[in-house]
Amino acid sequence: MTRFLGRLWMFIFCSMLLLFSENCTRVSRFVESVDPYHTDTYKRICDQWTREARIHHGFEVPLIVSATFKSADFRRAYADEYAEAYQLTPAGRKQFVEDQMKAGRLGHEFFMATFVRETGWDDFDKANSMWKLLLVNDEGERVAPVEVRNLKRQKAVMSHFFPYITPWKSVFMVRFPCNITESDRPIIGDDAKELKLVITSVLGTAELLWNFE
Repeated sequence: MTRFLGRLWMFIFCSMLLLFSENCTRVSRFVESVDPYHTDTYKRICDQWTREARIHHGFEVPLIVSATFKSADFRRAYADEYAEAYQLTPAGRKQFVEDQMKAGRLGHEFFMATFVRETGWDDFDKANSMWKLLLVNDEGERVAPVEVRNLKRQKAVMSHFFPYITPWKSVFMVRFPCNITESDRPIIGDDAKELKLVITSVLGTAELLWNFE
């Protein structure tokens, strides 16, 4: 009887060990496949051109903002990722890259996702918005956006390219002019060292800094 019980416990132990090993193998394989990106460089370049800032009032946070500066470097990586994800033909890929570069020459664009504490505070696209947005260079010169557009649709698609999107965030495209109106000089010169996206209101100010050095 003792020998039988010993064999039974050994059988149960080996079965559990085998089951655990199989489950571990399955989990390991799952972890290896969770990377959603189709190119090796997109995530690194997206992270490189993305910043986050918050406004704090004690323990309260009226605003959390994440933004990606759609630089030429980012646009190339975005175009490559998009082309791979949608399996564009070589001609389609070439056209998509050209369209991205052309858009970059029309203005400085930021993809922006915001979380606000109160409903209605995410009125960035309204003419009478409680927020003021500014693009400021390292000499303190600033420009206001020429367009702020609320991107309400295709969040599933956008969250692939901008993983900081959540169901609780509003998403905007913000476009600034290339030149300063008063002097007609580029807001980002060839020797620019840094650039700031400033989001300010009576609730406080959030600054997102890109250092080109």
